[in-house]
Amino acid sequence: MYSIALICEVGASTGMVVRRMVAAAREVGIDAEIKAYPFSQIELVLEAYDYVLLGPQMRFRLKQVRDEHPECAARVDVVAPMDFATMNGEKILKQAIAAIDALGV
Repeated sequence: MYSIALICEVGASTGMVVRRMVAAAREVGIDAEIKAYPFSQIELVLEAYDYVLLGPQMRFRLKQVRDEHPECAARVDVVAPMDFATMNGEKILKQAIAAIDALGV
C-alpha cells in the first residue's frame, strides 16, 4: 500500500485534490492511503507517510523541510502548479507513486 500526504496551509483546495487522487487510485485498483494535512503537522506526517507533497502555494517551505529533516528530504516534493490548479488527481497520484517506487519505499 502507498501512503501519500498532501500538505497545505489550510486545506480546502488540497482536500478536493486528495478526493480526486483517491478516486483515481480506486479506478485503477491501486491500494493507497491519501490524506491532506496542514503544514503545522509536517513532523507527524513525515514519520507516518511514504511520500509527502506540498501544495504549490507551499513551495517556499520545501527547502526548509528538507533542511530540517534531511533523512526525509528525498520523500518530499511539490505538486506541479498546473496539476494542482486543474485538480488532476490522476497525474499527481502517478507523480507520487513513481517517486515512491524509485525510492524503493
